[in-house]
Amino acid sequence: MLLARYALPFLLLTSAAVPPQPGTALPLWHAGIAGDLAFETSAFLQGMAYAHPERAADQQAPDGAYGPLNRAWEAGRGDRWLIEEQRYAIDAVIAGIGHHRQDVVERGERIFDWGFAQERPDGSFDCPERFHSASFFVEAAAHAALLLRASDMAAANEAWVERVAPRLHQAARWMVAPANAAPGQAHDAPYTHRFYLDADALGETGLLTGDAALIAASRGYVERGLARQDPSGFNPEKGGSDTSYHAVGLLFAATYYTLVADAPLRAAMRPMADRGLAWLAARVRPDGTVDQTGNTRTGFGQERGPQGNLKTMSYGSAYRAFYYWGMIERDPRLAAEAALLHAGQQVENAQRKAAGA
Repeated sequence: MLLARYALPFLLLTSAAVPPQPGTALPLWHAGIAGDLAFETSAFLQGMAYAHPERAADQQAPDGAYGPLNRAWEAGRGDRWLIEEQRYAIDAVIAGIGHHRQDVVERGERIFDWGFAQERPDGSFDCPERFHSASFFVEAAAHAALLLRASDMAAANEAWVERVAPRLHQAARWMVAPANAAPGQAHDAPYTHRFYLDADALGETGLLTGDAALIAASRGYVERGLARQDPSGFNPEKGGSDTSYHAVGLLFAATYYTLVADAPLRAAMRPMADRGLAWLAARVRPDGTVDQTGNTRTGFGQERGPQGNLKTMSYGSAYRAFYYWGMIERDPRLAAEAALLHAGQQVENAQRKAAGA
C-alpha cells in the first residue's frame, strides 16, 4: 500500500484532522478514458472544483478569446497573446459534462475554437514560447475531446470532436518534429512537470487520432520525467523543489497513468507517485495549508503569470492529484488529504484577502 511508506506525521495529519466530507468516497479506477471520466465527474470534483458551472471558464469574449491577455490582443490593445490561455476551456467542458449542461460545454468548445482559429498551416501557434504554450493547449483540447466522446453527451458533441481532431493532430505532429522538439525539450529541461504535460499532450492526441507514433513519443517524455526525481521525493523545478509545480506534475502524471500508460510503464510510475505524494504530504499543515518554504518558483514573489499576478500555491492541482492517486491506490486516506487541501485553499484565500493581496 502507498501509505505504508509515508512518514508518521502524515498518518497523524490525515486521521482526526480531517472530518468526514461529502463526496470523498472513491469511484472505481479503470485504465483508460472510463477511469479518467470517473475522476473528472466524481462527486468530489464536481462538488468542489466545479460546483458552479456557470462560473467555469467565464472570462471569454463573445467569440471565445479567453482572459485579459488574449482579449486585449484580439481587440488591438495588446502586443502579445498566448495559446495556453485558451486551455481553461476544459473547465467548462468538464463542468458541463458533470452537470449535464450542454450550454456550458459549448462555452468551452467556443474558447477552444478561438485557439484553433489561430493555428498556422504547419500546426504551430505564433505566440511566445510556442512549444510550451502549445503543449498546454493541445493537452487540454485533446483531453476535453476524449472526455466528451466517453460521456453521455457524446452524440451532441461528436461533430465538434471530429472537427478539431485533425487540428490537434497537426499541432501534435508539429511538437514532435525534430526541429521543434529539440529546442522545446531544451527549454523545458529545468521544469520537471513539463515532461508529464508534454507526455499528456502527445499521448492524448495519439489516442484521439489513432497515431501510435505520438503515443510512443509521449512515453519518452515520461521516462525522462521519472529519471529526474530527487531521492527525497520532489520533482525538481529550476534546480530545487517547488510544492506548487510538484503538485501540477503529479496531476499530469496521474492523467497519463490512467489514459495512456501500459502496464509496464504504470509499474515504473508508481514509485515516483509514492515518493512524490509523501514528499508533498509532509508539507501539509493541520489546517490544510501548504508549507512552501524553499520553493524555487512560487509563494515568495519569484515569478509572475501571463497576467502579471504573482504565482502562488496551486491548491487545485494538489487536491486533484491526491484524489486521483487515491482512486488509483484505492486508499480513502488520500481522498481525505484532498479534502484537507481544499480546506487549506480556503484558509489561504481568506488570509490573502485579509492582507489585501
